[in-house]
Amino acid sequence: MKLVTARQMREIDRITIAERGVPAAELMERAGQAVAREALERLHPDRVAIVTGKGNNAGDGFVAARALHQANVRTTLYLLRPPDELQGEALAAWRAVPAPIERIVVQSPADLARLGEYDLIIDAIFGTGIRGPVQEPWASYIAAVNAAGANILSIDIPSGLPGDPAEEPGPHVRSQLTVTIGLPKAGMLLGAGLRATGQVVVADIGFPRELLEDPAITLNLMTAEEARALLPPRDPAGHKGTFGRALILGGSEGMTGAAVLAARAAARSGAGLIYSAYPAPLGPIMESHLIEPVKLPLEGDERWFTPRHLEAVLEHAERMDAVALGPGIGTRKPTARFVQAVLENVKAPMVVDADGLNLIAKRRVDLRRRPGPTVLTPHPAEAARLLELETGEVVRRRLDVMTEFAARHNVVVVLKGAQTLTIAPDGQRTVNPTGNSGLAKGGSGDVLTGLIAGLLAQGLSALDAARLGVFLHGLSADVVAERISVRAMLPSDLLDAFGTAFQRLECNAP
Repeated sequence: MKLVTARQMREIDRITIAERGVPAAELMERAGQAVAREALERLHPDRVAIVTGKGNNAGDGFVAARALHQANVRTTLYLLRPPDELQGEALAAWRAVPAPIERIVVQSPADLARLGEYDLIIDAIFGTGIRGPVQEPWASYIAAVNAAGANILSIDIPSGLPGDPAEEPGPHVRSQLTVTIGLPKAGMLLGAGLRATGQVVVADIGFPRELLEDPAITLNLMTAEEARALLPPRDPAGHKGTFGRALILGGSEGMTGAAVLAARAAARSGAGLIYSAYPAPLGPIMESHLIEPVKLPLEGDERWFTPRHLEAVLEHAERMDAVALGPGIGTRKPTARFVQAVLENVKAPMVVDADGLNLIAKRRVDLRRRPGPTVLTPHPAEAARLLELETGEVVRRRLDVMTEFAARHNVVVVLKGAQTLTIAPDGQRTVNPTGNSGLAKGGSGDVLTGLIAGLLAQGLSALDAARLGVFLHGLSADVVAERISVRAMLPSDLLDAFGTAFQRLECNAP
């Protein structure tokens, strides 16, 4: 599903009305009816307050008021602007509001003191057309809505929140549910919007499908349906060789846990054969923690990867369908030379994480010399090292800087964090909706690395393995959160939840 800026959504709206002949009033009617329907089905209110501005968002609110009244829900309209300022379709929707509905023209924030008496407040103040931070008296009105203590449903986007993630928000409504019209807006799911929108429901009001799926819109939201379509096929007559071989290159003194997590995650991915290669002195630890993966101890006395391991690793890699590089390998100079040589000589699809990324940054490795597809999975600090920027700048400009990096180096980038981004070299960006703060633990990234490696081994492209891996990783965290607190969640808990996450996708019940 596409994610749009305010400008892109306005253009879809314009084309639908001006070129496809769909009346604006009809679109408003469908939007308002959808809002009322979602309010009734999800929140079951007895008393509803609808707070309106004066634009099309207000018109949607007037339609919703009529629909709720027809469903026998006690509804009150709070108009933040007098009716004589309404125009066009919003004015027509106002005139159709049934007479029994109570109407209050607000003169000051004090007139909103009764909002706490309602089960539900519907926010119909501003849509995506707002320019710049909200000023007074609107800021005080928004503060009153937030302070009421009732559930809040926002129409299209929480009022005051910009539709574009690059814009800094001022005062804005904080909703429990947002019924967004046509497509979700980028500002809702990136940056501050993530904490303001609550649950997001997309209302289909009849925009032409080709406009909603326009490939020129390069920001996407991963959906369960799209993730399901990416699941690698399972041949009922297949054998372990059918489902691919993945090699995990990880571990060093004191950091074997990262390699263990990555190998165990790959083993849970559906891949047929998983191999774990590590410096031989780490063998007792690796042997005691890995059961399913094949162990490949690399000769030598060092407890970290060195160039002397390269010949054996390249020989093993020739038989592999995918390779993971980086979990727990450390940043010693011999390891840096080993990592560069692996990157430049292994042809198999590869996912690189953790210290693999730090060593790429340290040695300024030219990733364009990679002979095979590559996925990088940095968190913002690792991305900052790759880009030679401050971490704060990466966080503020993550869409722009990582899109340019992926294109310049011809790699797929997974920028981890809340609403993880997957970015392709051609500029297509995917926002992931699954996951929770339980993933903010050391080791979670190692699990993701192994999962992506296993999906690569099963024949998915670098982009599809990354997008599906990120979705399943987050979904597994959501599964764990259903039974224990996110505070107590461990990366190893994700491994046991993979089966349920896969099952929910396979059974069409995410």
